[in-house]
Amino acid sequence: MTFGELVEKLGAKLGVEIEDAGGAVAIQIDGETVIVQRADDDLVLLRADLGEIPPDRRDALAFAALEGNFLYRGTGGATLAVNPADSHLHLHKYNWLGRLDVDKALDTLSRFADTVVYWKRFVREASVASGDISFPSQELPPESFIKV
Repeated sequence: MTFGELVEKLGAKLGVEIEDAGGAVAIQIDGETVIVQRADDDLVLLRADLGEIPPDRRDALAFAALEGNFLYRGTGGATLAVNPADSHLHLHKYNWLGRLDVDKALDTLSRFADTVVYWKRFVREASVASGDISFPSQELPPESFIKV
C-alpha cells in the first residue's frame, strides 16, 4: 500500500475527507491530533506534540520519558523525544506501509492516540508537581502499552 492509498482508505473508513498535504496529514483521534507522515516509500511515521517541558522540570520529565522508553513499556512501541527547537516532548512511531491494512492502521492510530493522551496528562501534571517524579508504570492503560 502506498501512503496515498493509506490516506484515502483511512478517510473512507472514518467517513471524512483527508487531504494529503505533501506527504503528511493531521488526523483527530480521540480528541488528539496525530500527524501521519510519509517517511519514505516503505514507511509511515505517526507523531504528536505532547507539550512543552518547563525548564525547571526538564531533568525529571526527561528521566521519566527515558523510563517510559525502556523496552517501550510506556509507549506501546513508540518513542519519546525532546524537540530541541521548542523543548516540547514528542511521541513518534514508524510503521511499514506494506504491513498495514486500513483496520490495522486505525487500530495503530487509536492506540497511539491513547498513548498521546496518557503522556500529555503526565507532562501537564508533572509540570506543576513538586518534588521528584517518575514514570508511573502502575497506572498504564492496559491496551496501549507493552507489559514488562
